[in-house]
Amino acid sequence: MPPLPTFTVFCQQGDQIGTTHIAPVEAADLESAILAGREQCLSDWNGGFSPGNAPFTLDDIHCLGVAEGDINILHWEDQTD
Repeated sequence: MPPLPTFTVFCQQGDQIGTTHIAPVEAADLESAILAGREQCLSDWNGGFSPGNAPFTLDDIHCLGVAEGDINILHWEDQTD
């Protein structure tokens, strides 16, 4: 079985607060990559919390965009509030 393609997924909180999460994921297609990226973001942002008191749910995470491949981000600077 050949390896799944890699995508780079950009996510943000649905209310547009906070930083942008960027992560490579392996997925069969675009829709699967969006879900995998949102799930990876959720896991990273909720790291260390038990499921009952985690600050985020999957519904809180919006996929801003998807790039083909595992791209290198050379510079990223979020705007301050």
